[in-house]
Amino acid sequence: MTAENLSNLIGFLIALNIFIGVFNLIPLLPFDGGHVAIAVYEKVREVASGSGKRYIADITRMIPVAYGVVTVLAVVGLLAMYLDLTMGVSA
Repeated sequence: MTAENLSNLIGFLIALNIFIGVFNLIPLLPFDGGHVAIAVYEKVREVASGSGKRYIADITRMIPVAYGVVTVLAVVGLLAMYLDLTMGVSA
């Protein structure tokens, strides 16, 4: 990537950083977007009740979803490593 110009590498790293940041905002619990979604849900319930008491969601009910997301990510990562080792990159 740096054979032609160093700016190609810098552009790639910028794009990679933006992708990781946006991917982290997916509203699933292991990611930051999931924590934001739970906080928004708690605030909406608090305002909707009108009592002024703080509502705390039971996050333990989301543990199976979090395990599922982590499992899918692990399987995709392992499959990517396996395919990279067995097929490699043909130039």
